[in-house]
Amino acid sequence: MKLLFGIDIGGTDIKLAVLSVDGDVLKEGVVPTLAGNGPGQAADRVKVWAEANLPEGGELIAAGVGCAGLIESESGIVVSSPNLREWAGTSLLKLYSGRFDVPVVVANDANCAAYGEYHMGSGKGTRVFVCVTLGTGVGGGIVIDGKLFTGSAGFAGEIGHMVIDPAGPVCTCGKRGCLEAFIGADAIVREAKRRMTAKSGGAVSSTEDLTVRDIAVAASRGDEVAVEVLADTGALLGAGLADIAHIINPDRIAIGGGVSGAGELILAPARKRFAELLMHEALGKVEIVQAELGNTASSIGAALLARGRFV
Repeated sequence: MKLLFGIDIGGTDIKLAVLSVDGDVLKEGVVPTLAGNGPGQAADRVKVWAEANLPEGGELIAAGVGCAGLIESESGIVVSSPNLREWAGTSLLKLYSGRFDVPVVVANDANCAAYGEYHMGSGKGTRVFVCVTLGTGVGGGIVIDGKLFTGSAGFAGEIGHMVIDPAGPVCTCGKRGCLEAFIGADAIVREAKRRMTAKSGGAVSSTEDLTVRDIAVAASRGDEVAVEVLADTGALLGAGLADIAHIINPDRIAIGGGVSGAGELILAPARKRFAELLMHEALGKVEIVQAELGNTASSIGAALLARGRFV
C-alpha cells in the first residue's frame, strides 16, 4: 500500500496523519514539539513515531509539512513564526526530506487546513473556497479550482493581518490594528476579562485561567458579558470576511480553529455584519459555515498537498 504522511508543526505539539493515496486516514498521532530543543530533534521524534506507526507493508511515497508563520513555499524555509522564533531560517523541506528520503512539500499550516477542508470537509463541491482559522492567531487559506493559492512566495492567506484599525492594539507581528489583535483567542479573553471586571460579575468572572471555551459555555448559559464579547468578535470577523468576499468572491468561507468551537455564538453575528457590509447583495450568495475537520485539518491537508504535488 502506498502511503502519504502529513505533519502539522505547532508551538506545543506536532500533529501527524498517515493517509492512503485514496485519502483514507489510516493513523493519527501527536508528538511534543519541544521547540527550544531545535527543529532537528523535533524531526527525530516525528521519524520515531512514523517508524512505530506506519502500517506494516506500506510504502511511504510523499510527505507534507504544515507550519505556523510565513513559510517560503519553494524552499520550505521558516521566514517567521511567532511560536517557533528560534526556527527562523530553517528549511523544513531539507530537514524532512532528509529524514524520510521521500519528496516533501511545505506550506503554512492554515493553507494546509484549507486544502484539507476543500478535499475532505467543508469545502467539498466549491470552486473558490476560503478557510479562516481562529485560534491564538488568525490564519487562512485559499483554494481555487482545486489548487492552493499561495501567492508569489507562499505567503498568501495571512487574513489575520488585514489592518482594520491603524490605531488599534499591537499585534503579535508588531504592527497595530490587525484583525488578529481583535479576534485572536488572547484578544477575546483579554476583552472578556476587562468587561467582567468593569461589570464585577458574570458566570466566569472569578476564573483566572479564562479560555474562549469558558466564555462560550458562559454565553450558552445566558451570561450577558460573554454573549456580548462573542457577538462583537463575530461582527469583527464578519467585517473581515466582507473584505475577503469583495477581493476573492468565494463560493464558501469556512471558519475553523479552536475559537470556532463557539459555533453560532460567533458565526451568526459574523453573517449579519458580513451581509451589512457587502457592496451588493449578489455577493451575499457566499456561504459562511463551520469547518469540519477540527484540529486534524492541517495534518490531513499537508498529506493531501503532497499527493497533489507528487502523485
